[in-house]
This record gives sequence, C-alpha cells and structure tokens, in this order.
Amino acid sequence: MGKKFSKDYEIHYYEVDYRLQSTITTIVNFMGDIGTEQSEKLGVGMEYLISKNMTWVFYKYDIKVHRYPKYGEKLKMVTEPSGFKKFYATREYTIYDEDENKIVEAQAIFFLINTDKRKAMRVPEDQYVVYGIEGDLGKDFKIDKLEKLEEAMYSKEFKIRYSDIDSNRHVNNTKYIEWAIETLPLELVKDYELKRIKVTFEKECLYGEEVCVSTSTREEVDGTITSIHKIENSSGKKITSLVGEWRKIK
Repeated sequence: MGKKFSKDYEIHYYEVDYRLQSTITTIVNFMGDIGTEQSEKLGVGMEYLISKNMTWVFYKYDIKVHRYPKYGEKLKMVTEPSGFKKFYATREYTIYDEDENKIVEAQAIFFLINTDKRKAMRVPEDQYVVYGIEGDLGKDFKIDKLEKLEEAMYSKEFKIRYSDIDSNRHVNNTKYIEWAIETLPLELVKDYELKRIKVTFEKECLYGEEVCVSTSTREEVDGTITSIHKIENSSGKKITSLVGEWRKIK
C-alpha cells in the first residue's frame, strides 16, 4: 500500500437528486478529484503529466454505497494508491460521514497512457517512489470480468457532445453511467437506488461519435435488481460494460 491522502467534502445542491441526496456520479467525481489533488500535492499533477506526455485513465472501478450522503452533509474521503503492475495502478477509496461511519467504499484500476500514442505505457520507477509503492502487485492481482449482456430489454442511442469531453480529450467516465441509467425504466430509477456499480472501460469515445447503450434487468431472490449494460460505438465494437445492483428505497 502507498501514501494515504484525505480531503473534506460537502454535498452541494448541484450534486443531489430529487431526494436531496448525492448522485452516484457525484461520488465518482470525488474519486477523480481526490486522486488528482493527491498527485498535485506530491508534485506529479497535471503539469507534470503533460510534460511527460502521460495521463491516468480509469480502466475499472467497483463502488459500494452503504448510504448516500445528503444535501449539506460534510464528509471525509480517504484514498490510498495500493499498487502498480506494468501499466496498471490500483487505488482504494473510503468516504466517512461526520460520525465516522463508513458510507462508501470503492476500488479502481487505472491505465497509464502515453498521450501521443494513445496507448498504455509502463509505470515509470519514479512513480513508485512518489506514491510510496514498494514493488509490483503480487500474483493475486487479477482483473475480474463483468457479467455479459445476453439479450437487451432496452436500448438508447446517444451522440457525444462537446460537454461530454474531459481533459483527456475523450468522454468523461461519469457520462457512461449517466447513459446506462438513462436506458432504465423510470419506475426503477425512482423506486430503487444503486447500492453497487461495477464498470469496465475498454475503448475511449471521442467527440462527435455515436454510441448505443443496451440494457437488461432482473430481479434477485432478495428483492434487489441487477442491471447489465453494454455500450457500443457506431461500428458495433463494445467500449464499456457496466453492472449495477439496485436496492429498494425505504
């Protein structure tokens, strides 16, 4: 494990839904923000990465939400880079409420990308020192595959807007979650909330492209709903997979 870093947050009005609680994309944005801020504090932030023609991009994440924070609530988020291997990096996240209850847990895997070649590159040795990582991830490091979509029940097409693009010049990772949720029936989104979401990003998506999001759902024996999503580009190539677990709102 590497160097821990913490940051305080407050849930603002523009970060909540109609129930005045934070959205899942707010939590994902916090994940990106705190990792970037730690890198800035360690001297390997945006300017450093640009000078080296490098950038970190999400490859996978797995987020478990025990409770969504509400409007005005103050939080403490803790993150820790947990390992490197080849072009991979792993990072852990935890969000605590004011009573120090653990309300969100997440793990993420990143790719280090050469921005000129738009290809993965090996993590340089200096990054191990900066983040306090000793050696590579062990043999127990594995990347689980998500459940595949067998037959779509719902589908929707989206065209990539300029506002969907981030500093890496591709679609921001939160947009894929928004698209997936948009394909679900309104009754599900109103009556249930995501308790867990797993996402795998396989290819990037650029401005002006079009994507098709296909979705299926099933009810589990415990009453929760599983949603399975596949996002393809206009050439029919899969670019992102998502699996959500939804619990009934009490």
